[in-house]
Amino acid sequence: MQRILLFTSSFLIFAKVIFAQEYIWPTDASQLFTSSFAESRGGRFHAGFDVKTWGKTGYPIYAVRDGYISRIRVSPFGYGRALYLTLDTGEIAVYGHLEKFSDEIEAYVKAEQKRRNMYEIQLYPRSSQFRVKQGDLIALSGDSGVGYPHLHFELRDAASNPMNPLLKGYKVIDNIAPQITKILIQSMDALSSVNGDFIPRLFWPVYNGNGQYKVKDAIVVSGRIGFGIDTFDQMDSVSNKFGTYRNEVYVDDQLIFATQYDKFSYSVNNHFNLDRDYRQRIYGNGYIYNLFRDVGNKLSFYSSREPYAGVVDFFNSGVDSNRVEPGEIVEIPPGALKLDGGSHSFTITVKDFWGNTSHVSGRLVVDGESLFAQEQETPIDSLYGPIPPNSVITISDENQEVPKKDIKLDVGFYDRYLRIHLSSRIPLLAEPIVSGWRCSGKTYRMPLLQRSSSYIGAWPLSGCDSGPLPLSIIYVTQAGDTLMQNEWIEFATVPRGQVKSVLSDDGICKLDFATNSLFKDIFVRTTAILPDNKNEYDIVGNYYRIDPVDVPLDKGATLSLVYPDSTILPNKLGLYMKAGGSMRFVGNDKIHERRISGHISSFGTYALVRDIEPPVIYSLYPSNGSRTSQSTPTLRCIFKDNLSGIAGERNRILKLDGEKVIAEYDPEATAIFYTPENVLSKGQHTVEIVLKDQAGNVARQLNTFYVD
Repeated sequence: MQRILLFTSSFLIFAKVIFAQEYIWPTDASQLFTSSFAESRGGRFHAGFDVKTWGKTGYPIYAVRDGYISRIRVSPFGYGRALYLTLDTGEIAVYGHLEKFSDEIEAYVKAEQKRRNMYEIQLYPRSSQFRVKQGDLIALSGDSGVGYPHLHFELRDAASNPMNPLLKGYKVIDNIAPQITKILIQSMDALSSVNGDFIPRLFWPVYNGNGQYKVKDAIVVSGRIGFGIDTFDQMDSVSNKFGTYRNEVYVDDQLIFATQYDKFSYSVNNHFNLDRDYRQRIYGNGYIYNLFRDVGNKLSFYSSREPYAGVVDFFNSGVDSNRVEPGEIVEIPPGALKLDGGSHSFTITVKDFWGNTSHVSGRLVVDGESLFAQEQETPIDSLYGPIPPNSVITISDENQEVPKKDIKLDVGFYDRYLRIHLSSRIPLLAEPIVSGWRCSGKTYRMPLLQRSSSYIGAWPLSGCDSGPLPLSIIYVTQAGDTLMQNEWIEFATVPRGQVKSVLSDDGICKLDFATNSLFKDIFVRTTAILPDNKNEYDIVGNYYRIDPVDVPLDKGATLSLVYPDSTILPNKLGLYMKAGGSMRFVGNDKIHERRISGHISSFGTYALVRDIEPPVIYSLYPSNGSRTSQSTPTLRCIFKDNLSGIAGERNRILKLDGEKVIAEYDPEATAIFYTPENVLSKGQHTVEIVLKDQAGNVARQLNTFYVD
């Protein structure tokens, strides 16, 4: 393998003598990390470690073992310029964000780019074409693709599954134990609670020194609970925050669950959203490690493959946790640990790869009040069923004005249940009765917990078909009148593993689910929202909010919206997702007449937006009419598209003297540039940029310049 001449041989001696190991360090830029294996990368796992290059480019990159270059990728995105080195072990080393390849590889890549007339390229050389020996110089470090200057380094097994490179003997200086910021305890179903509520609860422990943290107050629980932890690691000589390597949960000093980040498959990389708590991330509470195996999670990090491994099922003395509840069977999942009521200790232990360890401990007290629902002896139909004697029933005729309701309902959807909060605008003599029909056709009375002057309850959704869910609320006023209020909760059940469509009430918004769309059953709601008058975008029709926004999808769904018959320039319409104060392009596929669709990977607020504005060209160099003494001046254009965006190299074309050049695109700077390989002749030349966005709007500029 040809070596890059600007490098000295000193590091080769250093690498082979000091690093007396099977795999040498991939660069001499530093032996410091900026990121570690299995950290978060936008809903995915980081597949390797990042080596600090001090904000600079041009450090030598080495073959960590004997092997051959099996793949070369050049892209403006992701890893940018990347090399894939198949090792003599069959494993694959990946080097990302490179500035330049070795001379031999660089010449091969440029020849292929010219042949295809494209900058973005992916090549698979023959195994005999670029053979390398351990320590050969194969590239220079850079900042190509996305991110600051650094080296991204991966090791994959022969099946291309990323594995923790530290398992191969790489060493860094790390004497710092992980820090713990908060823990999460959440109820897993409608018959469970944490500190008297059904919402996930966060607790901030106190640090007592020597890696020991403590949750001061006892946590009151009932039913099934799952743990989570917010933690990060640090290393000597850098301020970066890293992920932990191993997390463990102990209850009463018994290890019940462990996660260890050694290897994963790219096919389930998006299962990151089950390993970390998606709901907490969506609501701004950080990347909390789930310390149980959730439904649909196929990652290999865990101590058990059983569903709900790590979940603890507490039950009260005399209460059978396997009893039949109206409408569904309440059974202990295979992976859950069943424990008696009373008081229990818990400890969560977090470790980095080098064994630096921290612990957080606390106590759980099982609530003595049973939350198990009771089947009603007397059914109560929400409209026509029997009501207690001498009742005054407040039901208005549909043609009359509806009176102001006494009881206000706030409904929150969770994975397997509704959390219902009831507050009354009038004083009540007793706890209200909330009941309704369950899936089995039997009536169900929801247990309530009192909170000052309000009440909360949880309504099971497991096994339920689509709504509306009818509820009856019977309450007694201070005057002694018994009244009833009717409520309907709308949702559509989409079971995991089934093909199903959900249509909004007005028929405009449609969701299509495939068999691989979901991790678990979900309960979908669609809400039409009128656009704000101050909205700066050309919205056609309404916004549509699609819930649940806090539940992750597996492979996603197809969303489509219908535009009105009278819409002008329908060919400029696209489907967009509201992201803060901006709109993000999703797609503009035309399914059939007047319905525009796109693939979505998460729920949120969507709308049809008309894009009639072409991309904006801020500058094109050399400028029009300018003169330069440089014989190979760099051609450069800075531009921006404010809505649908410019997708693909064929939609951003830079020309020199009328011929397309193989220009590099920098997405972070929204700039395209090219330096001629050959000297330009003296005299007049032209540089031209042509840009086309995803709505078909085109911007073009031609400059004439002179070489002296």
